[in-house]
Amino acid sequence: MTRRRRNTPKQQARTELAGEAQKTDGSPSSCAPMTQYQHFIPRFILRRFQVGPVKSKAERQKEFRRTGVDPEYVHYYDIATGSLDIRPIGKVYGVPNVYQDVRNTSNINEVEEKLADLERHAASIIMDLHKALSQGTFTLKRRSLELLRKFLFIMHYRNVSYSGTYFQVDHPENAGGRQWIESFMKAKGIHSAVEIWLHFLKYYLDSSHSDIMRDAAELVEKYGEVGLQKMIVESHIPPDLEHFPAYTYHTHANNYFFSIWEAAEGEEFILTHNAFGLWEGLAGGHPDLHRIFIVSPRIALILRNIVLRPEVQAYVKRVPFVSSLLNVNPTPPTPIYASGKDGTHIGHADWNSATSLARYRSSQEGGNDSFVFKITKLSRPQTLELNSVLLVNVRKTGSLTFLSRRSMLRTARAFRSLPANIHASELLIPLIAQLTDTMKTEVSALRPLSQSPAAVLDQDVDALTLVDVVLYVLLMQICTGIRQFETAYDRAHLVFRIMEKAKPTSFADEISREVEKAFKVCKDSEDEMPVGEGVSFAPLLSSISNESSSQLFQFMIPCMSRLGAVMSGGEGILEELQDEVTVVCFLARASSSPAVWHALSCISPQAPEILPRLFKKGTPMDGAVVNFTRFMHEHVSSSGFSSGFYMAYSLRGMCGMVGPTTNPVSQNYYRLTASIIQCLGRMTLGSLPEPYSSQPRERPKAQLLYKMSEEHSELLFSNMKMILRKVLPGYEPSLGGSTLGQTLEKWIDEMAIVGCLSWLGKHRRNFLDYTLDGFPQGMNFKLFEDEEATGST
Repeated sequence: MTRRRRNTPKQQARTELAGEAQKTDGSPSSCAPMTQYQHFIPRFILRRFQVGPVKSKAERQKEFRRTGVDPEYVHYYDIATGSLDIRPIGKVYGVPNVYQDVRNTSNINEVEEKLADLERHAASIIMDLHKALSQGTFTLKRRSLELLRKFLFIMHYRNVSYSGTYFQVDHPENAGGRQWIESFMKAKGIHSAVEIWLHFLKYYLDSSHSDIMRDAAELVEKYGEVGLQKMIVESHIPPDLEHFPAYTYHTHANNYFFSIWEAAEGEEFILTHNAFGLWEGLAGGHPDLHRIFIVSPRIALILRNIVLRPEVQAYVKRVPFVSSLLNVNPTPPTPIYASGKDGTHIGHADWNSATSLARYRSSQEGGNDSFVFKITKLSRPQTLELNSVLLVNVRKTGSLTFLSRRSMLRTARAFRSLPANIHASELLIPLIAQLTDTMKTEVSALRPLSQSPAAVLDQDVDALTLVDVVLYVLLMQICTGIRQFETAYDRAHLVFRIMEKAKPTSFADEISREVEKAFKVCKDSEDEMPVGEGVSFAPLLSSISNESSSQLFQFMIPCMSRLGAVMSGGEGILEELQDEVTVVCFLARASSSPAVWHALSCISPQAPEILPRLFKKGTPMDGAVVNFTRFMHEHVSSSGFSSGFYMAYSLRGMCGMVGPTTNPVSQNYYRLTASIIQCLGRMTLGSLPEPYSSQPRERPKAQLLYKMSEEHSELLFSNMKMILRKVLPGYEPSLGGSTLGQTLEKWIDEMAIVGCLSWLGKHRRNFLDYTLDGFPQGMNFKLFEDEEATGST
């Protein structure tokens, strides 16, 4: 039924987009109590999923008057009953009278009417967004963006599941705010959690985005962000803070950047009962990396935490992220400020003042700012991944809606095909069965006489294109205990070998993503060494002892976490297996990169004890190391090296930077280098005198200058050995001798010092400069390339 409101012609046209609440008793009065079905997912969004053509408002009213039947329908899967049918839009995703305010005797449905007005404006913006998809970008003025942000926040807040608990006094999550809730209810004469929830829903609706942000800014200026967070987490909220919920809105607006995701061609987003404001992902164990809002089968509006902005990530490298959506990289919006130099920045707002920013943003000048959004077009796997996030969060009492049965069947099969979803996907078994039966019935009338219904279905819906059968069967056998292995390593290695030959899968993609992170960190920490890169020097053994297997994963899983890989750390068999396969995949790739294998072998004194057990003794490079060191010992006087440092640098390259080895010379070099780096790494974090304390510590591209005079070489080695005797427990430099063994001991010492200096130059450069400046002045000493020779470096 139409609301009694005077609309301009433009408003009347826009109202067709939004839809309004459906009153079920036919009464025209907005004042009298009545049963009204009130949606928590707006009708204009449901119409995007409508079965059949979308009708105008006039056409809908005409058909309703003629038939008495709501002419708008959507596919609706009831998870509790396992039934799939077509239901009227006016009867789904809503609750009778949820927004009725019994305290408002003049208009009990005032809140619903204000929601409909907000929806009308949001529907207009979202319609324009759909028209802009082909352009790849979408531009919004500040006021439109603020309205859309307000719409998304209220759509999440208004959800019926929050009404009774959001301000429930005895709810565990409200412990810190209990005193404030009780005082506020007393001051306003409010008697229930639902009433206070409605009170603030009206506050959000009656206040503009700018008004709410100004209220929040006053709180921030008075108490500070830290103080307000402390109120929420540790302390009690003062009872006199009437607009404290404005701060919730403020954090929602300031902590997320807005992005637009478009489904892949031929794929569609699905809609679930909780697909408006569903959070996903963890940052350092804290939730809310993403807020998901599905607004049509084509478009999802995603609020992404600002910690994932490219310019912020450089400062949060050590924060572990866990998310299914990290392989999507939306570009933050580009602001075009109407004022300021060249119209590109705000020239007179204090970025450190919440009040100053709120004042500018609410000004007429700020209202003329624009924001250009690049629409992020997802791939097919990315689209299915986002749908999987929605599906894994559906409840047994929930529901889901979709546009195309063919696309829904493909999505459900893909979700069900992943072993990680084995339990969650059980809720979809009746849906898959009903969709399959329906599709077979439909294609039977269209197929050639010589073709079976299954063959026609497989032309477009082929679940096997989304999963590798051999890998899937193996994972299922492992998860169910049918397939047993001697060791965890043996199991992970077999999965790794199958994955090498398998089709791309979500399971493999997640592993590859984390392997790449750790691999890049190791490679970036080493000098560039193109020789041998990508060559398989020695294959991993397919089986190792149980003791070696346990030690390997106890060492490597935390190690990979420190290298930036996100390891699940879960206790389930699949999570455990995924971590172990990630380790094996990383080791296999690292073994084909001399630079990465060197970085890994020097990462801890444990590494050279554990990693050689992964290879058959006597790798191809072991023989080369033995022959080279023997030759050098026999011909050291005629080797042609200009200094001992140059020779140690070359020995290090031949014995330590040639990929996997099992010989004692390489392992002793790795062990000593790792011990030195650990010791000096901790010690050199301490304070230094000026000017060294204010100099950069990191210089990642620093490269040793290996050619130097024998005088400089002897001075450098003697000073470094003296420092190591003082700081490294148990270290006593070898004096060398005439035998090969004695010579090797001295060479290993000096190779490790070269490795240590390389690391210090990259990661503790200010400490190294401080040390080298203690050398005698006037020596024209130079240790790194592309730097001027001075008394120090």
